[in-house]
Amino acid sequence: MVGAPAAAEPLPTLEIDGGGPVRLAALRGNPAIVSFWASWCVPCRAELASLERLAASRPGRLAVIAASVDDDRAVGRAAFGRAYPHLRLAFASLRAVERYGALGMPYSVVFDARGREVRRVTRAIDWSAADGAGMLAQADRSSRR
Repeated sequence: MVGAPAAAEPLPTLEIDGGGPVRLAALRGNPAIVSFWASWCVPCRAELASLERLAASRPGRLAVIAASVDDDRAVGRAAFGRAYPHLRLAFASLRAVERYGALGMPYSVVFDARGREVRRVTRAIDWSAADGAGMLAQADRSSRR
């Protein structure tokens, strides 16, 4: 299901693998996608591959953060591996993501270039196909307003 932004908790704290917290302000300038996923979630792993294709097709014009909700970061890191060079691996608390509105995984949030939330996606989609292209077009339009 794809939906409009919902009034909920603020975006959960995201910590980049090997770095500090992600600041949404640092992502401004280009659309961004934050995709919450888990190593045990088969649809999540398929969606990571489509996010990789999308990010590879828009170098420097799209930020994609793949935020693992695995309790053990080593498990999330191993599942991510080196297969997604165009995505930024981050970590988030599953409990915080649930408070944010996720009822399951994967759960993605699209932001426009100004850092405003545009859409929430409550299921796996093929980001490199029409669904993903449509949401990015919406983010691009929103950025111009």
